[in-house]
Amino acid sequence: MTLRNLREMPWIGELPVLDLANTVLVGAGPAGEEVDLLTDPELLASWRDKAVDRELADLPLEDLADLRAPLREALDAAARQAPLPRPARARLNALAARAPVTFRVDDAGRLTEHEAGGPVAAAVARQALVLAAGPEQARLRRCPAPSCGMFFLARRRDQAWCSIGCGNRARAARRSEQRTD
Repeated sequence: MTLRNLREMPWIGELPVLDLANTVLVGAGPAGEEVDLLTDPELLASWRDKAVDRELADLPLEDLADLRAPLREALDAAARQAPLPRPARARLNALAARAPVTFRVDDAGRLTEHEAGGPVAAAVARQALVLAAGPEQARLRRCPAPSCGMFFLARRRDQAWCSIGCGNRARAARRSEQRTD
């Protein structure tokens, strides 16, 4: 992950649940450590500016951190096709229960489901449950590229990386590793 990408955050904007879950960049620090956007005031301010869901972006830092933990646990398990950890599942279920849902029939006669307000944490928890255990789970991936680890929804069945840049970085790292063997 380049410093430029770290500041521009091109991965922000797909879904609020992914925006919050992806505030931790695995191995993106100078010595390969994680970079936590919520602990760096400049990066946090940049994330808040770029996040699509304004209510989520405006949550107090403590609430963001408390919500992020079970989100990341659930998405990580789902990306590995593993059962959701009981504590994360219980926390997300409890939060999601506070987000009412309504149904509507559109002009074409299709039934659609809509969030009907409620706390933003509840709506994000519901999104996490849908991603982790719903039909989109098959598309949920965690990028294996060096210094990434982002959660993303694959657009193609064979998509391995979250972006072209990550794919290039992973291939370059693999070539470099082969040369040293």
